[in-house]
Amino acid sequence: MAARDGKSSIPAAVCAGGKWTVITGKMNRSVRAGSWVGRAELHLSTLTPTQESSGDVRAFTVRLKFHADLDFFLGSRERAGTVARGLGERTSVKDVIESCGVPHPEVDLILVDGQPVNFAHVVEEDRMVDVYPVGFLSTQFKKDRLQTISVKRFIADGHLGKLARDLRLLGFDVAYNPHAQDRQLLQTMKTENRALLTRDRRLLMHAVVQTGYCPRSQNADEQTIEVIRRFDLFDSIAPFTRCLRCNASLQKVTKADVIEKLEPLTKIYYEQFRRCTGCGQVYWAGSHFSKLQKRLEQIRGQFL
Repeated sequence: MAARDGKSSIPAAVCAGGKWTVITGKMNRSVRAGSWVGRAELHLSTLTPTQESSGDVRAFTVRLKFHADLDFFLGSRERAGTVARGLGERTSVKDVIESCGVPHPEVDLILVDGQPVNFAHVVEEDRMVDVYPVGFLSTQFKKDRLQTISVKRFIADGHLGKLARDLRLLGFDVAYNPHAQDRQLLQTMKTENRALLTRDRRLLMHAVVQTGYCPRSQNADEQTIEVIRRFDLFDSIAPFTRCLRCNASLQKVTKADVIEKLEPLTKIYYEQFRRCTGCGQVYWAGSHFSKLQKRLEQIRGQFL
């Protein structure tokens, strides 16, 4: 599936008599991944004809094997083995992959009959396609990788507020607006060169998305670990250096600089403070600090 100006175009399956159809339709971005994972499948793999050509085209079959956790995006019937797509026209391998429900930012390596190709590669006859996520076959085909590995600036959609906060706690630059529409997310992502974090796979398939990730878990702590692994962020963790409210960086200040904003007991018991360079929020190592430190140690423990 390739998105163009808010529409999707999917090569159709071959119909009786050797004819082929082309499907076009608006992409509905209102469906979030959380509504289908483990419950109901979106019918991305159902190719329903809406417009028929009179030309006869030889049918061919593309077989796809999705490796590692990419089967997360497949229907329950397709997770056990190879996915077959019957086609009747020359089609980019990117469109074939996304017709199975797998967003292109999740794909780091494509092998067609064992040979590496990019997303623009056109298939026009029977082929076997192996599709790999980031982190697999890491010592092979190094020059043929399709994704950027190390990214430190993100934008999260409105359903990932806890993830955005956790990443900010670790010092990462995460733009987040719970009320942002899809077009706003994509515009900010593009103009500020950020990676998109979303569980809406259709949004992740948008043609403008260069780098992105769909957290598999619905648990914020597990999502945080996933993102750190996907974008190789462990060595860049810098806790308590970014504002949890507005995402701006924190700056060390003296007690005298912020004394007027402190509660009476805070003035007595605390000496070290940081202030947000954006919204002016003041931070100190209060009673919750030990809990935050414990969470950070648990996260770090996942990588030791």
